[in-house]
Amino acid sequence: MSITRRNFIKFGTQFGVAASASMLWTNHVSAEALSQLGQSYKALVLITMPGGNDCNNTLLSMDAKTYRDYTALRPSIALDINTLNPIMDSTSSNAYGLHPSLKNIAALHNRGRGVVVANVGSLPKPSTKAQVLQSPSLYPGMSMSHPIGIQQWESAQASATVNTGWGGRIADYVSSDSGSLPPVISAGGGATFTIGKSVQAVALQSGSAFAAIPASLNAVIGSMAATNKSVQNEFVQQHAALRAEAMASQSILDRASSSVTLKTPFPISTFGRGMQKIAQIMAGRSTIGASRQVFYIQQGEYDTHVNQANLQGMYLDELDAGVGAFFAALDELGLSDEVIVCTHSDFGRTLQANVNGGSDHGWGGHHFILGGGISGGRVIGSLPEMGFGGPSDCNGLGAWIPAQSVTQMTAGLGQWMGLNATQLNDVFVDLKSFPSGLIELSN
Repeated sequence: MSITRRNFIKFGTQFGVAASASMLWTNHVSAEALSQLGQSYKALVLITMPGGNDCNNTLLSMDAKTYRDYTALRPSIALDINTLNPIMDSTSSNAYGLHPSLKNIAALHNRGRGVVVANVGSLPKPSTKAQVLQSPSLYPGMSMSHPIGIQQWESAQASATVNTGWGGRIADYVSSDSGSLPPVISAGGGATFTIGKSVQAVALQSGSAFAAIPASLNAVIGSMAATNKSVQNEFVQQHAALRAEAMASQSILDRASSSVTLKTPFPISTFGRGMQKIAQIMAGRSTIGASRQVFYIQQGEYDTHVNQANLQGMYLDELDAGVGAFFAALDELGLSDEVIVCTHSDFGRTLQANVNGGSDHGWGGHHFILGGGISGGRVIGSLPEMGFGGPSDCNGLGAWIPAQSVTQMTAGLGQWMGLNATQLNDVFVDLKSFPSGLIELSN
């Protein structure tokens, strides 16, 4: 069978490690440099929750009146207050409850290793309800569209559409500290979040082990490269270089992930295995020579238009189990203060339940930032007023106008990763539109 360009690309998608043919990673460091690596380690893990997680059943106020209003406004999918996992805001002493499935995340929060960012979403500038309704075209997040929501969250830029992500742009500035691999490693496939202006991402094959590059494909490409070298076939030579780079990256990942055996058990779900891979790579960071890394992973499917009680509970169970195991592994590795985890979702969901036992697309939502190296135990911001048609409700159904922007939240993560003010303003161009600045996370 002849190998066409289309067939080659089709075969190439089977690689366990994906590399860009036009921009191969060349930040290889010497053994001496690795041994002298003295910078403290920091890593960021983004967990994206595709579909739009229902924030109203994720974080609830334990205030008696607010809870009564909540149950009256969405009786078919309201949660029993006695099943919630209690947390406290350490700055106000206000009491909240997390979804019954979020036991590990609640425990992290109560141990000072997590914060909840309340009512956060895609927003180009601080805005009132009147401003939003007067100029809806300025607020892409108000469209409540999955593609737009994902793009807005992963780019952290609401004022314009861009093809780079905030994780990739942070990685542009820390690439010299990533060792022999690119600074962005994806356990969730390709995503805008992973794309920088200059760096590439390494994508891990899903499954129980790092996938090997098929031997038959190696042989075919190698033979093609050797045969065509004399005539300088640029396509074949570029892709032979791509194959070599992918194989080298695969070898580095294999060595890094096998250098330390984790005792912590992980769930057998795809998400659990992905979090285990990330922990294994962190454990082998000295093999890579990395002091800064950014990771991306997907979890669940939160578009709960129907049967929300069961579906959201199932997906949050999976999230919580994977996160719990991951932080236990960080404790085992002594990395509890060096790693930060945050969540994303397309948007929140409406307070009003629909007739199918679900809820529909909203706007603002609540998200978690977890890690030992932050000022934890806080609920940052406030929950929207519990009612329809209030100052935070953009459509009368309880779709919340965000009080805080994705830009402010993610810029706080960039600051935690070590970016200075100039770098932050370059990575997060909308930040200048928010007088209150970024969300401070550090102790």
